[in-house]
Amino acid sequence: MPRPPKVSTEAILEAARQVFLEQGVGASTLAIAERIGISEAAIFKRFVTKQALFLAAMGFSQNPPWVKVLTQKTPTTNLKQELMEICQQMLAFYQEVLPQVIMMMQKGHLAQPPMPPPPVRDSQLLAAYLDRAIAHGVLKPCNTNAIAHMIVGGINNYAMTQTVRHQHPEDLDSTLPPSAPDELIEAMIESLWHGIDR
Repeated sequence: MPRPPKVSTEAILEAARQVFLEQGVGASTLAIAERIGISEAAIFKRFVTKQALFLAAMGFSQNPPWVKVLTQKTPTTNLKQELMEICQQMLAFYQEVLPQVIMMMQKGHLAQPPMPPPPVRDSQLLAAYLDRAIAHGVLKPCNTNAIAHMIVGGINNYAMTQTVRHQHPEDLDSTLPPSAPDELIEAMIESLWHGIDR
């Protein structure tokens, strides 16, 4: 029977997050191991590659919930609601991850992202999902790439604006309150829906 790990996965991820934020993507796993007092081998028993460790430590899930939905789910006649739910998940992800990415960029630590950028992945998956919706007759023919870019771009813009708003509140017009995330997603999908609804 294997011995239980002495250091939790959460502790490894927290140490890795700190080291990556200080040193960037190029930080060594040895530095992370030394920070927490374990061997590099102990890290690689839980994370197959340094990239997997980075993604987990920085909150980038390789398989966010919507990836499976967009890849495998057959769109239904309830497509509008499905889109809202997918977009709400995406927005929550970008709101969590984007401040960390910006911090690393400001420190010059994110010159080479370790994965295809999530907005590229999400735009491609969303366009393919909308293509399937058209094929199943629940969406009228439209430029799915353009629609996907508008949706993912809007989500990213909102997350970026909120990040800046929190970092530099003195530079923003306080008379213009931000939309709540759910309100934004609903308004965005409602606005687009008039052009793409079957």
